[in-house]
Amino acid sequence: MNEPDISVVLPAHNEAGNITRMTATLERILKDQGRYEIVFVDDGSDDDTLSAIRDAAAGSSSVRYLSFTRNFGHQEALRAGLRHARGRAVIVMDADFEHPPELIPQLIAAWHDGAKVVATKREDGDASLPPMKSFTSKLYYKFLDAIGDVRIEPGSADFMLLDRNVVNTINNFADQDVFLRGTVRWFGYPTRTVTFSRGSRTYGKSKYTLKRMIDLAVTGIAAHSVQPLRLAIWLALAAAAIGFLLVVYSVVSFFFIESTVTGWTSLMATVAILGAAQLLVLGIIGEYVGRTLREARGRPTYVIAETETDLVSGEASAKLVQSAE
Repeated sequence: MNEPDISVVLPAHNEAGNITRMTATLERILKDQGRYEIVFVDDGSDDDTLSAIRDAAAGSSSVRYLSFTRNFGHQEALRAGLRHARGRAVIVMDADFEHPPELIPQLIAAWHDGAKVVATKREDGDASLPPMKSFTSKLYYKFLDAIGDVRIEPGSADFMLLDRNVVNTINNFADQDVFLRGTVRWFGYPTRTVTFSRGSRTYGKSKYTLKRMIDLAVTGIAAHSVQPLRLAIWLALAAAAIGFLLVVYSVVSFFFIESTVTGWTSLMATVAILGAAQLLVLGIIGEYVGRTLREARGRPTYVIAETETDLVSGEASAKLVQSAE
């Protein structure tokens, strides 16, 4: 069997109303791009997403899919899709039309020109996002740029084309916590960036809650920087400097001004600040220790309940998939 030239991987969580239209759109766009396949990853949807995907797979030999036993998250859906894809180049994108499928020929053209990674970013950066989300996104990327070992431009998305060599590298990557856009840049493959205008969602709403965004942000920082662990050193130096200055002030006041330093307010404020700093450091250490524990346990990062082969055979069995295969 000939392997496809292009695979398109689409994580889907409660996107029942988008599956049929997305399949038709992709088939129209990809028909002139050589052999192709469309790989849906149902991330534990609780609507009719899986049924819509099954119908799409039954109606087209180019559609493949896998379904999780529960919701394991967008990044794990991307990872599973990359492992399932067979193409010489793999495009990852969302199934909600916010990543415009019409950009795909441009991504493929850049790949044919030699780019191993064709990344994308919104042409207006984060301006198209809600004001608060735009502000926090810019702040996050500036912070990650300052402390991390990769640089991610504001407005970057998990909408990209990856050469088969890059996909194989990702599939062999042992880390349990994945932050795809950061990991791909960390590899250092030749990259070209294409800008796009954020499309309009026609069905449903964004599945990225505040908690999920915070989790992804923390994963991005923890996966690409140990600088937060060094915060304890800087806090200790700052506390020592403040303490030394207070001692000098107290001595000068006693001998030259003939007064003693008093005030429970300043004392309690100092204790509260130092206590907060200590708890912050403990929290950061705990985050890294927790991630280290997850790595040591080696638990599956997701569980597959069904693939397109089960649709053919009429059987579906749960399959454990380790984080590194």
